[in-house]
Amino acid sequence: MDQSTHQLGGLSIAGQQIDGSSDAFHVIEKHLTVPYERQASDTFQSGDEASIRALEHPIARQIVDAMKSSRQPHSFASSFDLGQDIAFRIHAIQAMSQANTGQYDMDYFNPDIGLKPRLGSADATRLSQYWAFLYPSQEWDAEFVQTSGTVPADAIAPVENVMFPFRGECAGAFQMAVYFGLLNGLGRNRFDDMATKFGTMYVGPWRLTNGDPNPATLFMKSAPLTNTAIPGDYMYFKNKDDYLHWCPNGFWTGLNAMYMGNDALGTPHYSGMGASWLSETNLRAALVNAYYHDCSPHTIDKPLTEVRFTERCLLSIPNDLGDTMPPIDADTTPKSTSAPSATQLAAAGFKATEGGVHHHPGTTLGHLAKALNFHPDELRQVTSAGYENPPHRVTQNGVTTIVHYADPQADRRDPKANVTAHTKLNI
Repeated sequence: MDQSTHQLGGLSIAGQQIDGSSDAFHVIEKHLTVPYERQASDTFQSGDEASIRALEHPIARQIVDAMKSSRQPHSFASSFDLGQDIAFRIHAIQAMSQANTGQYDMDYFNPDIGLKPRLGSADATRLSQYWAFLYPSQEWDAEFVQTSGTVPADAIAPVENVMFPFRGECAGAFQMAVYFGLLNGLGRNRFDDMATKFGTMYVGPWRLTNGDPNPATLFMKSAPLTNTAIPGDYMYFKNKDDYLHWCPNGFWTGLNAMYMGNDALGTPHYSGMGASWLSETNLRAALVNAYYHDCSPHTIDKPLTEVRFTERCLLSIPNDLGDTMPPIDADTTPKSTSAPSATQLAAAGFKATEGGVHHHPGTTLGHLAKALNFHPDELRQVTSAGYENPPHRVTQNGVTTIVHYADPQADRRDPKANVTAHTKLNI
Protein backbone atom coordinates (compact mmCIF):
# COMPACT_ATOMS: atom_id res chain seq x y z
CA MET A 1 0.00 0.00 0.00
CA ASP A 2 2.97 2.27 0.53
CA GLN A 3 3.90 4.07 -2.68
CA SER A 4 7.46 2.89 -3.20
CA THR A 5 10.18 3.78 -5.64
CA HIS A 6 9.61 2.52 -9.16
CA GLN A 7 11.72 2.96 -12.27
CA LEU A 8 8.87 4.60 -14.18
CA GLY A 9 6.25 7.13 -13.25
CA GLY A 10 2.57 6.39 -13.49
CA LEU A 11 0.55 3.67 -11.79
CA SER A 12 1.60 0.05 -11.31
CA ILE A 13 0.17 -2.92 -9.41
CA ALA A 14 2.43 -5.80 -8.43
CA GLY A 15 5.04 -4.45 -10.83
CA GLN A 16 2.62 -4.29 -13.78
CA GLN A 17 2.18 -0.85 -15.32
CA ILE A 18 -1.44 0.23 -15.78
CA ASP A 19 -1.26 1.61 -19.29
CA GLY A 20 -4.80 2.79 -20.00
CA SER A 21 -5.49 0.02 -22.49
CA SER A 22 -8.90 -1.61 -22.87
CA ASP A 23 -7.56 -4.78 -21.27
CA ALA A 24 -6.31 -2.85 -18.24
CA PHE A 25 -9.70 -1.16 -17.96
CA HIS A 26 -11.70 -4.40 -17.96
CA VAL A 27 -9.29 -6.49 -15.88
CA ILE A 28 -8.30 -3.92 -13.26
CA GLU A 29 -9.59 -0.36 -13.50
CA LYS A 30 -13.34 -0.85 -13.60
CA HIS A 31 -13.20 -2.89 -10.41
CA LEU A 32 -11.62 0.11 -8.67
CA THR A 33 -13.64 2.94 -10.18
CA VAL A 34 -17.16 1.45 -10.19
CA PRO A 35 -18.71 1.25 -6.70
CA TYR A 36 -19.11 -2.33 -5.49
CA GLU A 37 -22.92 -2.13 -5.31
CA ARG A 38 -23.06 -1.36 -9.05
CA GLN A 39 -20.81 -4.20 -10.12
CA ALA A 40 -23.62 -6.77 -10.10
CA SER A 41 -25.44 -4.94 -12.91
CA ASP A 42 -25.70 -6.29 -16.44
CA THR A 43 -24.03 -3.13 -17.69
CA PHE A 44 -20.93 -3.78 -15.59
CA GLN A 45 -20.74 -7.35 -16.88
CA SER A 46 -20.99 -6.19 -20.49
CA GLY A 47 -18.02 -5.33 -22.62
CA ASP A 48 -19.29 -1.83 -23.43
CA GLU A 49 -16.60 0.40 -21.96
CA ALA A 50 -18.56 3.64 -22.43
CA SER A 51 -21.57 2.23 -20.56
CA ILE A 52 -19.38 0.91 -17.76
CA ARG A 53 -17.67 4.27 -17.40
CA ALA A 54 -21.08 5.83 -16.77
CA LEU A 55 -21.27 3.70 -13.62
CA GLU A 56 -17.96 4.97 -12.22
CA HIS A 57 -17.49 7.08 -9.14
CA PRO A 58 -16.22 10.30 -10.76
CA ILE A 59 -13.57 10.99 -8.11
CA ALA A 60 -12.31 7.39 -8.23
CA ARG A 61 -11.82 7.83 -11.97
CA GLN A 62 -9.95 11.12 -11.43
CA ILE A 63 -7.71 9.47 -8.81
CA VAL A 64 -6.76 6.60 -11.14
CA ASP A 65 -6.18 8.89 -14.10
CA ALA A 66 -4.03 11.28 -12.03
CA MET A 67 -1.85 8.41 -10.82
CA LYS A 68 -1.49 7.04 -14.35
CA SER A 69 -0.37 10.41 -15.70
CA SER A 70 1.97 11.29 -12.83
CA ARG A 71 5.72 11.61 -13.31
CA GLN A 72 6.02 10.28 -9.77
CA PRO A 73 5.56 6.50 -9.45
CA HIS A 74 2.50 5.16 -7.64
CA SER A 75 3.17 1.50 -6.98
CA PHE A 76 0.85 -0.86 -5.09
CA ALA A 77 1.31 -4.49 -4.13
CA SER A 78 -2.24 -5.45 -5.16
CA SER A 79 -5.52 -4.09 -6.51
CA PHE A 80 -6.89 -4.40 -2.98
CA ASP A 81 -4.23 -2.04 -1.69
CA LEU A 82 -4.98 0.51 -4.40
CA GLY A 83 -8.70 0.15 -3.65
CA GLN A 84 -8.02 0.95 0.01
CA ASP A 85 -6.06 4.05 -1.00
CA ILE A 86 -8.92 5.20 -3.25
CA ALA A 87 -11.50 4.61 -0.50
CA PHE A 88 -9.36 6.59 1.98
CA ARG A 89 -9.09 9.51 -0.42
CA ILE A 90 -12.77 9.55 -1.40
CA HIS A 91 -13.95 9.60 2.20
CA ALA A 92 -11.40 12.25 3.21
CA ILE A 93 -12.68 14.42 0.33
CA GLN A 94 -16.24 13.78 1.43
CA ALA A 95 -15.35 14.82 4.98
CA MET A 96 -13.75 18.06 3.82
CA SER A 97 -16.80 18.80 1.71
CA GLN A 98 -19.15 18.14 4.62
CA ALA A 99 -17.08 20.46 6.81
CA ASN A 100 -18.12 23.31 4.53
CA THR A 101 -21.74 22.43 3.76
CA GLY A 102 -23.13 22.34 7.29
CA GLN A 103 -23.38 18.55 7.45
CA TYR A 104 -20.45 18.65 9.88
CA ASP A 105 -20.63 21.37 12.52
CA MET A 106 -17.14 22.79 12.04
CA ASP A 107 -15.91 26.37 12.09
CA TYR A 108 -13.15 28.64 13.39
CA PHE A 109 -12.96 29.82 16.98
CA ASN A 110 -13.12 33.61 17.22
CA PRO A 111 -11.69 35.69 20.07
CA ASP A 112 -13.38 38.81 18.69
CA ILE A 113 -16.81 37.49 19.66
CA GLY A 114 -15.78 35.25 22.56
CA LEU A 115 -16.20 32.00 20.58
CA LYS A 116 -13.71 29.66 22.26
CA PRO A 117 -12.15 26.45 20.90
CA ARG A 118 -14.20 23.31 21.49
CA LEU A 119 -14.39 19.71 20.33
CA GLY A 120 -17.51 17.59 20.65
CA SER A 121 -19.62 19.52 23.14
CA ALA A 122 -21.86 22.59 23.08
CA ASP A 123 -21.90 22.94 26.87
CA ALA A 124 -19.54 24.82 29.20
CA THR A 125 -16.95 22.02 29.21
CA ARG A 126 -16.38 22.55 25.46
CA LEU A 127 -15.23 18.91 25.21
CA SER A 128 -16.75 15.48 24.71
CA GLN A 129 -15.66 12.60 26.92
CA TYR A 130 -13.19 11.50 24.24
CA TRP A 131 -11.07 14.64 24.12
CA ALA A 132 -9.10 16.96 26.39
CA PHE A 133 -7.36 20.26 25.81
CA LEU A 134 -3.66 19.76 25.26
CA TYR A 135 -3.06 22.93 27.28
CA PRO A 136 -6.12 23.29 29.54
CA SER A 137 -5.28 26.63 31.11
CA GLN A 138 -4.92 28.36 27.73
CA GLU A 139 -8.52 28.88 26.72
CA TRP A 140 -7.67 30.20 23.26
CA ASP A 141 -5.45 27.29 22.23
CA ALA A 142 -7.20 24.97 19.75
CA GLU A 143 -5.09 21.85 20.34
CA PHE A 144 -6.70 18.66 21.58
CA VAL A 145 -5.59 15.20 22.74
CA GLN A 146 -7.57 11.94 22.86
CA THR A 147 -8.44 10.99 26.42
CA SER A 148 -6.75 7.90 27.84
CA GLY A 149 -8.60 4.60 27.56
CA THR A 150 -11.07 5.63 24.85
CA VAL A 151 -11.62 3.41 21.79
CA PRO A 152 -10.08 5.16 18.75
CA ALA A 153 -12.98 4.49 16.36
CA ASP A 154 -15.40 5.81 18.98
CA ALA A 155 -13.26 8.87 19.69
CA ILE A 156 -13.00 9.95 16.05
CA ALA A 157 -16.59 9.17 14.98
CA PRO A 158 -17.85 12.17 12.94
CA VAL A 159 -21.00 12.73 14.98
CA GLU A 160 -22.43 15.20 17.48
CA ASN A 161 -21.16 14.86 21.06
CA VAL A 162 -17.98 13.13 19.88
CA MET A 163 -16.25 15.44 17.35
CA PHE A 164 -18.94 18.06 16.78
CA PRO A 165 -19.39 20.91 17.32
CA PHE A 166 -15.77 21.74 16.41
CA ARG A 167 -14.37 25.24 16.81
CA GLY A 168 -10.72 25.21 15.88
CA GLU A 169 -8.69 26.09 12.80
CA CYS A 170 -7.80 24.67 9.40
CA ALA A 171 -4.83 22.50 10.42
CA GLY A 172 -7.00 20.60 12.90
CA ALA A 173 -9.81 20.39 10.34
CA PHE A 174 -7.52 18.77 7.78
CA GLN A 175 -6.25 16.28 10.37
CA MET A 176 -9.86 15.39 11.20
CA ALA A 177 -10.56 14.80 7.49
CA VAL A 178 -7.61 12.36 7.42
CA TYR A 179 -8.97 10.45 10.43
CA PHE A 180 -12.52 10.48 9.02
CA GLY A 181 -11.24 9.25 5.65
CA LEU A 182 -9.49 6.32 7.30
CA LEU A 183 -12.42 5.44 9.56
CA ASN A 184 -15.18 5.73 6.95
CA GLY A 185 -13.10 4.45 4.05
CA LEU A 186 -11.49 1.42 5.71
CA GLY A 187 -13.94 0.60 8.51
CA ARG A 188 -13.69 0.75 12.30
CA ASN A 189 -11.93 -2.60 12.73
CA ARG A 190 -9.10 -1.60 10.41
CA PHE A 191 -8.94 1.83 11.99
CA ASP A 192 -8.69 0.47 15.53
CA ASP A 193 -6.03 -1.99 14.41
CA MET A 194 -3.95 0.86 12.95
CA ALA A 195 -4.47 2.89 16.12
CA THR A 196 -2.79 0.17 18.18
CA LYS A 197 0.36 1.16 16.28
CA PHE A 198 0.05 4.93 15.88
CA GLY A 199 -1.28 5.54 19.39
CA THR A 200 -2.91 8.62 20.86
CA MET A 201 -4.64 10.98 18.43
CA TYR A 202 -4.27 14.75 18.39
CA VAL A 203 -6.22 17.50 16.64
CA GLY A 204 -4.46 20.81 15.98
CA PRO A 205 -0.67 20.41 16.25
CA TRP A 206 1.26 19.00 13.30
CA ARG A 207 3.97 17.98 15.74
CA LEU A 208 4.08 17.88 19.50
CA THR A 209 6.52 20.17 21.26
CA ASN A 210 8.84 17.18 21.85
CA GLY A 211 9.02 16.56 18.09
CA ASP A 212 6.71 13.54 17.85
CA PRO A 213 4.38 13.73 14.83
CA ASN A 214 0.63 13.94 15.02
CA PRO A 215 -0.48 10.42 13.89
CA ALA A 216 -2.54 12.00 11.11
CA THR A 217 0.73 13.01 9.43
CA LEU A 218 1.79 9.36 9.16
CA PHE A 219 -0.77 9.19 6.33
CA MET A 220 0.65 12.28 4.57
CA LYS A 221 3.71 11.77 2.37
CA SER A 222 5.59 14.84 1.11
CA ALA A 223 5.51 15.14 -2.68
CA PRO A 224 6.70 17.67 -5.27
CA LEU A 225 4.33 20.48 -6.20
CA THR A 226 5.38 20.10 -9.83
CA ASN A 227 3.95 16.58 -10.17
CA THR A 228 0.35 15.74 -10.98
CA ALA A 229 -1.94 16.43 -8.03
CA ILE A 230 -4.28 13.60 -7.03
CA PRO A 231 -7.72 14.23 -5.52
CA GLY A 232 -7.35 14.06 -1.74
CA ASP A 233 -3.83 15.50 -1.70
CA TYR A 234 -2.86 18.00 0.99
CA MET A 235 -2.03 21.41 -0.49
CA TYR A 236 -0.88 24.35 1.61
CA PHE A 237 -1.81 27.70 0.11
CA LYS A 238 0.41 30.32 1.72
CA ASN A 239 -0.41 33.98 2.10
CA LYS A 240 2.28 36.60 1.51
CA ASP A 241 5.35 35.73 3.56
CA ASP A 242 5.09 38.77 5.83
CA TYR A 243 1.48 38.10 6.93
CA LEU A 244 2.56 37.05 10.43
CA HIS A 245 4.97 39.98 10.50
CA TRP A 246 2.05 42.40 10.52
CA CYS A 247 -0.64 40.19 12.04
CA PRO A 248 1.01 37.70 14.45
CA ASN A 249 -2.32 36.49 15.83
CA GLY A 250 -4.14 36.32 12.50
CA PHE A 251 -5.97 33.31 11.08
CA TRP A 252 -4.92 33.57 7.43
CA THR A 253 -1.17 33.02 7.23
CA GLY A 254 -2.26 30.26 4.87
CA LEU A 255 -4.89 27.60 4.29
CA ASN A 256 -4.47 23.89 4.91
CA ALA A 257 -6.41 22.75 1.86
CA MET A 258 -7.34 19.54 0.08
CA TYR A 259 -7.33 19.07 -3.68
CA MET A 260 -10.93 18.10 -4.37
CA GLY A 261 -10.64 17.20 -8.06
CA ASN A 262 -11.61 18.94 -11.31
CA ASP A 263 -14.95 20.33 -12.40
CA ALA A 264 -16.60 19.42 -15.72
CA LEU A 265 -14.39 21.94 -17.55
CA GLY A 266 -11.21 20.52 -16.08
CA THR A 267 -10.57 23.33 -13.57
CA PRO A 268 -8.95 22.11 -10.33
CA HIS A 269 -10.77 22.96 -7.10
CA TYR A 270 -9.61 23.06 -3.49
CA SER A 271 -11.28 23.17 -0.08
CA GLY A 272 -10.21 23.92 3.45
CA MET A 273 -12.28 24.78 6.48
CA GLY A 274 -14.00 28.06 5.64
CA ALA A 275 -13.12 27.80 1.94
CA SER A 276 -15.27 25.46 -0.13
CA TRP A 277 -14.67 24.18 -3.69
CA LEU A 278 -12.57 27.13 -4.84
CA SER A 279 -10.46 27.40 -7.96
CA GLU A 280 -6.90 28.60 -7.43
CA THR A 281 -7.97 32.05 -8.67
CA ASN A 282 -10.78 32.30 -6.13
CA LEU A 283 -8.65 30.81 -3.37
CA ARG A 284 -5.99 33.43 -4.05
CA ALA A 285 -8.62 36.18 -3.97
CA ALA A 286 -9.83 34.97 -0.56
CA LEU A 287 -6.34 35.06 0.98
CA VAL A 288 -5.47 38.38 -0.66
CA ASN A 289 -8.63 39.89 0.81
CA ALA A 290 -7.71 38.49 4.23
CA TYR A 291 -4.25 40.06 3.92
CA TYR A 292 -5.68 43.48 3.07
CA HIS A 293 -8.09 43.23 6.00
CA ASP A 294 -5.59 41.97 8.59
CA CYS A 295 -2.37 43.73 7.49
CA SER A 296 -3.64 47.11 6.29
CA PRO A 297 -2.16 49.50 5.23
CA HIS A 298 0.33 46.99 3.81
CA THR A 299 -0.49 45.53 0.41
CA ILE A 300 0.43 42.68 -1.94
CA ASP A 301 2.21 43.88 -5.05
CA LYS A 302 2.45 40.54 -6.87
CA PRO A 303 -0.48 38.32 -5.79
CA LEU A 304 0.17 35.69 -8.47
CA THR A 305 3.59 34.87 -7.00
CA GLU A 306 3.35 36.08 -3.39
CA VAL A 307 0.18 34.10 -2.58
CA ARG A 308 0.77 30.55 -3.78
CA PHE A 309 0.92 26.82 -3.09
CA THR A 310 4.07 25.92 -1.15
CA GLU A 311 3.51 22.35 0.11
CA ARG A 312 1.94 19.14 -1.13
CA CYS A 313 1.49 15.74 0.51
CA LEU A 314 0.03 12.54 -0.87
CA LEU A 315 -2.59 10.85 1.25
CA SER A 316 -1.23 7.32 1.55
CA ILE A 317 -1.45 4.29 3.83
CA PRO A 318 2.04 3.24 4.92
CA ASN A 319 3.00 -0.34 5.60
CA ASP A 320 4.78 0.60 8.82
CA LEU A 321 3.04 2.98 11.21
CA GLY A 322 5.97 3.03 13.63
CA ASP A 323 5.90 2.73 17.38
CA THR A 324 3.01 3.61 19.61
CA MET A 325 3.21 7.20 20.81
CA PRO A 326 1.90 7.67 24.37
CA PRO A 327 0.07 10.85 25.34
CA ILE A 328 2.21 13.63 26.72
CA ASP A 329 1.61 15.39 30.01
CA ALA A 330 -0.32 18.55 29.28
CA ASP A 331 -0.24 21.98 30.86
CA THR A 332 2.87 21.55 33.00
CA THR A 333 4.57 24.63 31.59
CA PRO A 334 5.35 27.85 33.44
CA LYS A 335 3.29 30.88 32.45
CA SER A 336 4.88 34.08 31.16
CA THR A 337 3.39 37.30 32.48
CA SER A 338 5.53 40.31 31.57
CA ALA A 339 5.65 41.47 27.96
CA PRO A 340 9.06 42.26 26.45
CA SER A 341 9.92 45.93 26.09
CA ALA A 342 11.67 47.64 23.18
CA THR A 343 14.77 47.95 25.36
CA GLN A 344 14.71 44.26 26.26
CA LEU A 345 14.25 43.29 22.60
CA ALA A 346 17.18 45.45 21.54
CA ALA A 347 19.39 43.89 24.22
CA ALA A 348 18.40 40.44 22.92
CA GLY A 349 19.54 41.28 19.38
CA PHE A 350 16.26 42.40 17.80
CA LYS A 351 16.24 45.26 15.30
CA ALA A 352 13.32 47.71 15.26
CA THR A 353 11.46 48.09 11.96
CA GLU A 354 8.32 49.98 11.00
CA GLY A 355 4.97 49.48 12.68
CA GLY A 356 6.36 48.45 16.05
CA VAL A 357 7.82 45.21 14.66
CA HIS A 358 11.17 44.04 16.04
CA HIS A 359 13.03 41.34 14.09
CA HIS A 360 15.79 38.95 15.16
CA PRO A 361 17.79 37.67 12.17
CA GLY A 362 19.02 34.52 13.88
CA THR A 363 19.74 32.98 17.25
CA THR A 364 19.07 29.82 19.24
CA LEU A 365 15.77 29.09 20.92
CA GLY A 366 17.51 28.86 24.29
CA HIS A 367 19.05 32.31 23.93
CA LEU A 368 15.74 33.77 22.77
CA ALA A 369 13.78 32.22 25.65
CA LYS A 370 16.27 33.43 28.24
CA ALA A 371 16.40 36.95 26.81
CA LEU A 372 12.61 37.32 26.68
CA ASN A 373 11.92 35.40 29.89
CA PHE A 374 9.72 32.58 28.60
CA HIS A 375 10.08 28.79 28.68
CA PRO A 376 10.30 26.86 25.36
CA ASP A 377 7.44 24.64 26.55
CA GLU A 378 5.17 27.68 26.22
CA LEU A 379 5.52 27.79 22.44
CA ARG A 380 2.36 26.97 20.47
CA GLN A 381 1.83 26.36 16.76
CA VAL A 382 0.50 29.45 15.01
CA THR A 383 -3.06 29.37 13.71
CA SER A 384 -3.43 27.94 10.17
CA ALA A 385 0.24 26.91 9.98
CA GLY A 386 1.38 24.60 7.21
CA TYR A 387 2.52 21.03 7.78
CA GLU A 388 6.20 21.04 6.82
CA ASN A 389 7.72 23.63 9.18
CA PRO A 390 5.03 25.38 11.22
CA PRO A 391 6.09 28.59 12.95
CA HIS A 392 5.33 28.83 16.67
CA ARG A 393 4.28 31.67 18.95
CA VAL A 394 4.51 32.69 22.58
CA THR A 395 2.26 35.41 24.00
CA GLN A 396 3.36 37.41 27.03
CA ASN A 397 0.81 39.80 28.50
CA GLY A 398 -0.78 40.38 25.09
CA VAL A 399 2.47 40.67 23.11
CA THR A 400 3.14 37.80 20.67
CA THR A 401 6.56 36.65 19.49
CA ILE A 402 6.64 34.51 16.33
CA VAL A 403 9.43 31.92 16.09
CA HIS A 404 10.57 30.35 12.80
CA TYR A 405 12.74 27.21 12.86
CA ALA A 406 15.66 26.69 10.47
CA ASP A 407 15.26 22.89 10.65
CA PRO A 408 11.72 21.60 9.93
CA GLN A 409 12.42 18.48 12.03
CA ALA A 410 13.73 20.39 15.06
CA ASP A 411 12.24 19.72 18.46
CA ARG A 412 10.06 22.79 18.97
CA ARG A 413 11.49 23.26 22.50
CA ASP A 414 15.14 22.34 21.87
CA PRO A 415 17.25 25.22 23.25
CA LYS A 416 19.88 24.51 20.58
CA ALA A 417 17.41 24.89 17.69
CA ASN A 418 18.35 27.69 15.29
CA VAL A 419 15.54 30.20 14.91
CA THR A 420 14.61 33.62 13.65
CA ALA A 421 11.91 35.62 15.40
CA HIS A 422 9.87 38.80 15.37
CA THR A 423 7.75 40.60 17.94
CA LYS A 424 5.12 43.25 17.29
CA LEU A 425 4.75 45.74 20.12
CA ASN A 426 1.59 47.75 20.60
CA ILE A 427 2.34 51.32 19.52
